[in-house]
Amino acid sequence: MRTAVFAFVGMLFAVLVGLALFHAFGERKTPLQHATVDADRATVLMREDFALAAGSMKTAIAEFYASTGTMPSSNDKVGLPEPSAFRGHTLRSATVEHDGSISFEFDGESGRDGGRIHLVADIAHANAMGVQWRCVTSDYPLIRRVLPVCSYEAAESHVAPAQEELHVTQPAG
Repeated sequence: MRTAVFAFVGMLFAVLVGLALFHAFGERKTPLQHATVDADRATVLMREDFALAAGSMKTAIAEFYASTGTMPSSNDKVGLPEPSAFRGHTLRSATVEHDGSISFEFDGESGRDGGRIHLVADIAHANAMGVQWRCVTSDYPLIRRVLPVCSYEAAESHVAPAQEELHVTQPAG
């Protein structure tokens, strides 16, 4: 009987020690888990920054187009603050481009220092549907994880394609 009590107390002690060790060391994250947490945090911050800036900018541009029939060519022209005034957790600036599209530049917290996301205005059906927007980036291949409405388009090479030479062979003789 005494042996059974000692065995029970020993097992209970082992379970308690195991639980204490689990709570002490089980909450620590491995480097991979830290990277995931950091990526999740960056995703949330990037999404928040984009939403805050894009909402007011799209509205201002659409109102400008509705009243003038032209797209604005700068933040100043549409009555928005300078691009750096849109600074957020990951957003460095938000700029109205010459064609009325919006360019968002992000800092290193986003995963790519100087990375850009563009909202491209489509006014083809503006009279019936208002200004429509297409979100694209060539800097964030996994953009749909952050902004599901955006698409990744690989950057086109800025090098002109080589022209093929026409080789004409003369018949011998």
